[in-house]
Amino acid sequence: MKVRIEFYATLREKYGKSIEVECDSTLRGAFMAAAEKLGKDFLKEVFDERGNFRDDRIITVNGRNIKDEMIEKLSENARIAVFPPVAGG
Repeated sequence: MKVRIEFYATLREKYGKSIEVECDSTLRGAFMAAAEKLGKDFLKEVFDERGNFRDDRIITVNGRNIKDEMIEKLSENARIAVFPPVAGG
């Protein structure tokens, strides 16, 4: 199944605007497939040291925040967005 992962702010500077990947229909699978193209360090951007999604990231699937509603299965052409922590002053 094909999905698109979009990057914002500093992640966009590092990885580009977006990447399309083939995955096993899970969010974890989509990020693992992206890491094959972007490098294993990419996994540190979305997972903590225990393998859980990082608390300081906003990750949405088709506009729904995974912190509000865990998405078990992705749909074909799902749009995943990853936002790094917001900083400023």
